[in-house]
Amino acid sequence: MKDTTCDIVKDLLPLYADEVCSPASRRFVEDHITKCDDCRMALAELEAALPLSPSVLESNSREGSGLRSLSKVWGRSKMMAFTKGAVITVSIFAVLVSGYIGLFQWNIRPVPSDMIEISDVSRLSDGRIVYHVSIKDEYDLNRTSFEFDENGNMYIVPLRPVVKKKKIVDVGLFNMYYTFGEGENNAYQLNDGNGREIEALYFGSKKDSVLVWKKGMELPPASAEVEANFVQ
Repeated sequence: MKDTTCDIVKDLLPLYADEVCSPASRRFVEDHITKCDDCRMALAELEAALPLSPSVLESNSREGSGLRSLSKVWGRSKMMAFTKGAVITVSIFAVLVSGYIGLFQWNIRPVPSDMIEISDVSRLSDGRIVYHVSIKDEYDLNRTSFEFDENGNMYIVPLRPVVKKKKIVDVGLFNMYYTFGEGENNAYQLNDGNGREIEALYFGSKKDSVLVWKKGMELPPASAEVEANFVQ
């Protein structure tokens, strides 16, 4: 009788596992498997071999979609963090480069007049004025520019960066002869001379400079040694 009952139960097990058998059959199977180890094991093997139920598949699908969405959000977060880090790095580098250029390369600081010494102002045989400039401190001079004002004054402005460099040679813009002549007058005319010639020449900024020459000043002829340096 037991074998017959087991055969019936085993025929019902697929319907039981799929939850499509009648309530009476379900109760019959459940009552039997509580007493029969063979049928209980057969049910376990059948459930292990069956595909997942629709409810389980839907649950797994939702979990998978959630994980994929989380992965996308995490990926976007990583990309945003990387981009932000790259922007910050580039910005810091740009600030450092700008700071270096501003401090060490950008010539914006005029040399004060108390460091400027003008000597040997004289006139060359071709009419140009020649004069010697010496910057008395121990630092290099990177650049000179010129400026004019409405009164006919010309300023040769010696410029340095904020952080000065020690000079490494004895001759340079900080220690040399400069000339002044027709070329400078022409430059003034191109700016706003309006037919007027330069009235005075200064070395330094408009606010802080040393007079080199002014119109009407009597100048001695340049020495033969100086003249020899400017022979065309």
